[in-house]
Formats: sequence, C-alpha cells, structure tokens
Amino acid sequence: MQIVFFKKSKPKQFDYKPRYWDEEKERQEDLKKRTISFENPSRESISREIDMRWRKADRKNLSKAKGINLLVYLVIVLLLLYFIFKV
Repeated sequence: MQIVFFKKSKPKQFDYKPRYWDEEKERQEDLKKRTISFENPSRESISREIDMRWRKADRKNLSKAKGINLLVYLVIVLLLLYFIFKV
C-alpha cells in the first residue's frame, strides 16, 4: 500500500462527436411532415389554415374598400367645388 499526499487526477477525456448536416435529408423530412399533415390534419393546422385564408380575404376586401372610399371622397369634393363656384 502506497501513501500518497497529493492525488494525481487522470487527464480529461476528449469526447468529440462530429455532426453532419444533410440539407437534402432535412428537406425531405419537412416535405414528409407537410404531406402527413395534409393527409391527416390536426385541429390546430385546420384552424391555422382557416385563419390564414380569412386574413387574406380581409386584406383583399380592405384594399377594395380603400379604393371605393377614395372615389366617394373625390366625388364629394368635386360636388362641393361645383356648388361653390356655380353659385
């Protein structure tokens, strides 16, 4: 039996695990997830799809409303100018 006053520790092991990123494989997995979600849609995905379509329709209607509002204001201004200068 040895008497040791200062215990020497073992050197630390170097544990390096290289990572490999396969972009094509990741793209295929994403595509597979999307196709699965379309085949068997969950409640969240359906509500997300409906919400997205409603927002798109709202934006379309809003742009139409802006054009109509501009036309109405222009007609009102022209009528006011006509009555001001006619009388």
